[in-house]
Amino acid sequence: CGTGQSVMGPFYCPADSTVYIDLSFYDEMKNKLGADGDFAQGYVIAHEVGHHVQKLLGIEPKVRQQQQHATQAEANRLSVKMELQADCFAGVWGHNMQQQDILETGDLQEALNAAEAIGDDRLQQQSQGRVVPDSFTHGTSKQRYTWFKRGF
Repeated sequence: CGTGQSVMGPFYCPADSTVYIDLSFYDEMKNKLGADGDFAQGYVIAHEVGHHVQKLLGIEPKVRQQQQHATQAEANRLSVKMELQADCFAGVWGHNMQQQDILETGDLQEALNAAEAIGDDRLQQQSQGRVVPDSFTHGTSKQRYTWFKRGF
């Protein structure tokens, strides 16, 4: 995947099947986005591992192939679908943690807050002062919240 930079945030590299996380992203989540807590951090990791699951299931390569022949707007829509599915998979992980009686009071809300905090609409509003839906690649705050909760 070449060299990652901290401005990219966490990401999954299908070429080497590795999740990359710059730990300073967690500080940014807490200080700039208001998403704090160990389960919020776990959500981020589970989301990225969800992309690995997509690769193992053959979803990721099929979507990437479709994106190569799509307009930018359609490629973005396909990206949003993949990201929301990864959020759903993260929710499945969260449910598994609940079934194992690992969750503490407030953990679920931490993950939901994180999912909302990193929605494209909220991030664009904070960084650009406006929202451009056609440029979304990860989904809105509401979508990310909803798909995590659906998986949970």
